[in-house]
Amino acid sequence: MKRNCRRDTEEKSIHERAVRLRKMTDAQICEFIDHTYQRGVSEGAELAAAQAVPPDGGAAVRKFIAFLESRVGSGNRIGKGTILYLNRELEVANAAGVFTEATQ
Repeated sequence: MKRNCRRDTEEKSIHERAVRLRKMTDAQICEFIDHTYQRGVSEGAELAAAQAVPPDGGAAVRKFIAFLESRVGSGNRIGKGTILYLNRELEVANAAGVFTEATQ
Protein backbone atom coordinates (compact mmCIF):
# COMPACT_ATOMS: atom_id res chain seq x y z
CA MET A 1 0.00 0.00 0.00
CA LYS A 2 1.29 3.42 -0.91
CA ARG A 3 1.76 6.17 1.60
CA ASN A 4 -0.74 9.00 1.33
CA CYS A 5 1.90 11.46 0.12
CA ARG A 6 2.78 9.18 -2.83
CA ARG A 7 -0.80 8.72 -4.08
CA ASP A 8 -2.00 10.60 -7.11
CA THR A 9 -5.34 12.43 -7.22
CA GLU A 10 -7.32 9.46 -8.54
CA GLU A 11 -5.91 7.08 -5.93
CA LYS A 12 -6.75 9.55 -3.16
CA SER A 13 -10.35 9.87 -4.31
CA ILE A 14 -10.73 6.08 -4.51
CA HIS A 15 -9.26 5.74 -1.01
CA GLU A 16 -11.61 8.39 0.40
CA ARG A 17 -14.60 6.64 -1.15
CA ALA A 18 -13.51 3.29 0.28
CA VAL A 19 -13.11 4.84 3.73
CA ARG A 20 -16.62 6.34 3.52
CA LEU A 21 -18.04 2.92 2.58
CA ARG A 22 -16.21 1.18 5.43
CA LYS A 23 -17.55 3.70 7.95
CA MET A 24 -21.20 3.16 6.93
CA THR A 25 -23.61 1.37 9.23
CA ASP A 26 -25.32 -1.81 8.07
CA ALA A 27 -28.52 0.12 7.32
CA GLN A 28 -26.61 2.71 5.28
CA ILE A 29 -24.81 0.00 3.31
CA CYS A 30 -28.10 -1.77 2.52
CA GLU A 31 -29.69 1.52 1.46
CA PHE A 32 -26.69 2.37 -0.73
CA ILE A 33 -26.74 -1.05 -2.42
CA ASP A 34 -30.51 -0.97 -2.95
CA HIS A 35 -30.32 2.52 -4.45
CA THR A 36 -27.43 1.53 -6.74
CA TYR A 37 -29.25 -1.63 -7.82
CA GLN A 38 -32.48 0.23 -8.62
CA ARG A 39 -30.56 2.87 -10.57
CA GLY A 40 -28.81 0.12 -12.57
CA VAL A 41 -32.12 -1.59 -13.33
CA SER A 42 -33.73 1.62 -14.55
CA GLU A 43 -30.68 2.56 -16.67
CA GLY A 44 -30.62 -0.95 -18.12
CA ALA A 45 -34.30 -0.73 -19.05
CA GLU A 46 -33.73 2.64 -20.73
CA LEU A 47 -30.75 1.24 -22.65
CA ALA A 48 -32.72 -1.80 -23.77
CA ALA A 49 -35.57 0.39 -24.96
CA ALA A 50 -33.15 2.61 -26.86
CA GLN A 51 -31.56 -0.39 -28.58
CA ALA A 52 -34.82 -2.14 -29.45
CA VAL A 53 -34.94 -3.69 -32.92
CA PRO A 54 -37.23 -1.69 -35.18
CA PRO A 55 -40.17 -3.67 -36.60
CA ASP A 56 -38.85 -3.77 -40.16
CA GLY A 57 -39.63 -7.41 -40.90
CA GLY A 58 -35.96 -8.34 -40.61
CA ALA A 59 -34.76 -5.95 -43.33
CA ALA A 60 -31.60 -5.14 -41.38
CA VAL A 61 -30.88 -8.84 -40.93
CA ARG A 62 -31.45 -9.47 -44.64
CA LYS A 63 -29.03 -6.67 -45.44
CA PHE A 64 -26.42 -8.25 -43.15
CA ILE A 65 -26.92 -11.66 -44.76
CA ALA A 66 -26.46 -10.08 -48.19
CA PHE A 67 -23.22 -8.56 -46.92
CA LEU A 68 -22.09 -12.00 -45.73
CA GLU A 69 -22.97 -13.50 -49.13
CA SER A 70 -20.57 -11.05 -50.76
CA ARG A 71 -17.81 -12.31 -48.46
CA VAL A 72 -18.26 -16.06 -49.06
CA GLY A 73 -14.85 -17.62 -49.75
CA SER A 74 -12.87 -14.76 -48.25
CA GLY A 75 -11.46 -16.94 -45.50
CA ASN A 76 -14.04 -16.02 -42.89
CA ARG A 77 -15.31 -19.64 -42.71
CA ILE A 78 -18.80 -18.61 -43.83
CA GLY A 79 -20.01 -20.53 -46.84
CA LYS A 80 -23.18 -20.84 -48.88
CA GLY A 81 -24.53 -23.48 -46.49
CA THR A 82 -24.25 -21.10 -43.56
CA ILE A 83 -25.97 -18.36 -45.56
CA LEU A 84 -28.79 -20.77 -46.46
CA TYR A 85 -29.16 -21.77 -42.82
CA LEU A 86 -29.27 -18.11 -41.71
CA ASN A 87 -31.95 -17.32 -44.30
CA ARG A 88 -34.07 -20.26 -43.11
CA GLU A 89 -33.75 -19.18 -39.48
CA LEU A 90 -34.66 -15.62 -40.45
CA GLU A 91 -37.87 -16.84 -42.09
CA VAL A 92 -38.72 -18.95 -39.01
CA ALA A 93 -38.13 -15.93 -36.74
CA ASN A 94 -40.21 -13.71 -39.00
CA ALA A 95 -43.06 -16.26 -39.03
CA ALA A 96 -42.88 -16.48 -35.22
CA GLY A 97 -43.39 -12.73 -35.04
CA VAL A 98 -39.97 -11.78 -33.73
CA PHE A 99 -39.89 -8.63 -35.84
CA THR A 100 -43.42 -7.42 -35.14
CA GLU A 101 -44.23 -4.60 -32.73
CA ALA A 102 -46.60 -6.74 -30.62
CA THR A 103 -43.93 -9.21 -29.39
CA GLN A 104 -41.44 -6.60 -28.23
